[in-house]
Amino acid sequence: MKKFLFVCGGTGGHIFPAVAIAESLKKMGVEDITFAGRKDSMEERLVAKNWPYEYITAEPLHRGPFLKNLALPFKLSKSLVRAKSVLKKVKPDVVVATGGYVSLPIVLAAGSLGIPVYLQEQNAVAGIANKVGSRYAKTIFVTSDDAAKFFPAEKCMVFGNPVRKLPDAGTLPRPAEFAEGKKAVFIVGGSQGAVGINNKIEESIKDIAARDDVNVVWQVGVKNVDTITARVGNVPNVAIRGFLDGIYSYMSHADLIISRAGASALAEILAFGKPSILLPFPHATANHQEHNARVVEKAGAALVELDSDPNDLWNKTLSLLSDEEKLEKMAVAAKGLGMPDAADRIAAVIMEKENA
Repeated sequence: MKKFLFVCGGTGGHIFPAVAIAESLKKMGVEDITFAGRKDSMEERLVAKNWPYEYITAEPLHRGPFLKNLALPFKLSKSLVRAKSVLKKVKPDVVVATGGYVSLPIVLAAGSLGIPVYLQEQNAVAGIANKVGSRYAKTIFVTSDDAAKFFPAEKCMVFGNPVRKLPDAGTLPRPAEFAEGKKAVFIVGGSQGAVGINNKIEESIKDIAARDDVNVVWQVGVKNVDTITARVGNVPNVAIRGFLDGIYSYMSHADLIISRAGASALAEILAFGKPSILLPFPHATANHQEHNARVVEKAGAALVELDSDPNDLWNKTLSLLSDEEKLEKMAVAAKGLGMPDAADRIAAVIMEKENA
């Protein structure tokens, strides 16, 4: 059986797809899977407890002043030396990389040693690491035709973004905050919250409170719970939460989801087939979140509002909630884009190619 080395890091958006593909390979009988990433990093915290883990070094490319990148060639050389030592130790037959600057040294080292490389790109705008590493890739898995434009066409396969194994929606209990017979809105900004979304919802809180036929669960971020609760006060139809462990129950039972447009969040929304209003994070690298959101909007599965747009978020919400036909069309479009089995399909392609 083949030995696999996965490399990922920087953000959960790069890490979760890698874990999902690794879990799919494991289900197919692959036992020898190692991950590589930085020490004391997000990838170590999320991966090392469940998988063999090797330390590498990596340096980001600064998009600001040129002077900040003067030492990059020297640092990259050091990272390549370390990457090659990890490859010689692990002796992988295959390398799978899911982007982010953390992955680049391993991809370049594997390419120079003739080890087959597979890349997975989550966003509609490809990241620098994957674009640079694509010359060594055997196959590049992308989530849309928009992303495929950044790579050689003959290397690309369009799949959805790999997500962690989702429970069957029918098995997920309805959260107590979502009363039967009322419309359910789930606002999710991640563990840190989303300032742009929080500001717009807070500005609209009196209008939201006036709708006793709508229940809202508003994930504001752990650090924001006390301050926002103090300013907003007790709103009977709004549940303010810092972070939710059982997030899939809320997604499954929501009539509408309001969210940022990171690749992993979008993949889960689409996998559940949910209509959404997307507010892209305005400072994402190369504005990739807006590009992600526009792809979903173009397919008819979402509406998009920018942080910088006049606040029309609650009006959009009420308009959709009052139009069952529109919501259903958006749900159908979302299901058409979503690929909850993307990780399994990617794993199957890799195994077929490597066993050919």
